[in-house]
Amino acid sequence: MKIGLLLPQTGVDATQGTDAARGVELYFRTAHARPVQLVKADDQAKPEIALAKLRQLVEGERVDFLIGPISSAVALAIRGYVHEQGVPLLVPAAFTRVLTSPQHASPNIFRLSETTDQANYPMGAWLMRNTPYRRMLVMAADFAGGRHSVEAFMAGFRAAGGAITGEIYPPFDTSDFKPYLREAAALGGDAVYAWFAGADAIRFVQQYRQAELTLPLTGHSALTADTILPRMGDAALGIVSVGAYSPALESPENRRFVRDYEDAYGSWPSRYSECGWTAAALIDTARVHAALKDALPKISPPRGPMRFDDYRQAITPIYVTRVDKNRGRIANTVIDALPAVAQEATWGWWNRS
Repeated sequence: MKIGLLLPQTGVDATQGTDAARGVELYFRTAHARPVQLVKADDQAKPEIALAKLRQLVEGERVDFLIGPISSAVALAIRGYVHEQGVPLLVPAAFTRVLTSPQHASPNIFRLSETTDQANYPMGAWLMRNTPYRRMLVMAADFAGGRHSVEAFMAGFRAAGGAITGEIYPPFDTSDFKPYLREAAALGGDAVYAWFAGADAIRFVQQYRQAELTLPLTGHSALTADTILPRMGDAALGIVSVGAYSPALESPENRRFVRDYEDAYGSWPSRYSECGWTAAALIDTARVHAALKDALPKISPPRGPMRFDDYRQAITPIYVTRVDKNRGRIANTVIDALPAVAQEATWGWWNRS
């Protein structure tokens, strides 16, 4: 069996792509899986490059399955080709809400990460219930994944009675956030809700602390992935975020996964690592395209039980975490859990079909 990995190995999303690939490789090394051949293609998180690399994997390498991409912009750009070619694509991270919507779902696309709605929308109500924040400022990378994430959060926060003081969208791959942080200070609010990932997240969090903004920082867990926390240092402490996975989960399956991952790579896994592992386990269990949809409940993902909905989007647990320092290690701590969140329970604010 040949599996193509369409993941960024260079560029702003390289850390996330590396994590996902490591999760895939770890599964096939440690789970007594049947032999496979992995073929890597660096999409650089750029839609035009990704489409060319995808054609090479499908038409040149003739892969049986595909795992990728990370970028929502890439996922939307390749969706039509994947739909036409019939090669199953397991998506580990690109979580734009439209990819598995009734209007755009494809029988060839299976997404294992949460959608932009599944974590961000309920986080609006969670903050209203559990914090004194009533006026939020949002900041996000200016592309589909970032905008869709904070749009979902704003919808959930407003539905729960909160107000939004402003929206700021720095370009993807921003090196200097100072102008945007000055704008944030001027707009004000009770706290900030943010979506940045990879190198952008590291720069944003560090510069946020250097700017000495008094607004508490919250956001999606891409902002505080455990594999980038060591590079953020103490600047990340106290950030509350939401997502579908944390290496701090106490289940036997997750403890085993974290131990194996740390032994192999010297760091804790991220949400991208877990999705890569789960994608590999799903392929190994299903073996054929037709069996993928019903195979998800048969595996034991580190995050907890999962299943696909009618549009092949994962129904998944969602976790709220806080960055703490424990015995000198900066890591996320799970502070709350929302079991079995479905996209259909969170998309009503935009999907009227």
